[in-house]
Amino acid sequence: MSRFRTGKSKKYAKGQSIIEVMVGGLILIPLLLAIIDVSVVAIGGELVNRLSKEAARAAANCSNKTLADAAVVDIKNTFQPSSTFKNLNIAITDYVGTADGQLTVVCDVTVVLPVSVPLLKVGPTIPVKTQFTEAIVGIAPPR
Repeated sequence: MSRFRTGKSKKYAKGQSIIEVMVGGLILIPLLLAIIDVSVVAIGGELVNRLSKEAARAAANCSNKTLADAAVVDIKNTFQPSSTFKNLNIAITDYVGTADGQLTVVCDVTVVLPVSVPLLKVGPTIPVKTQFTEAIVGIAPPR
């Protein structure tokens, strides 16, 4: 009577488990790294959006363009830079200095990705730019 095994031997089962872990890692690790990169870019987008809104509101409360520019520079100087966000620029691009006028503030920053995923072909840095328009409230209307 010969003895035949109907299942896989333990030796082959161990080898199969190692191969499954390696193939799964090849898929899951780049996916995890891409999720980290996307979340850092989303945080960078929220950062520049908040800064442009804050700078536009500060500039809108000023009575002239010189004070508005100084308010924007003050907002830029209070920003605490990190190694993830570089080259912060905030500027007033459009200013209508009347009581019912508007101003537009543009803010851009370069986001340095913590992990570069070569399969996505995304560079080690991504520029993020936003703008915010606010009505000028710092100039009193004429009587």
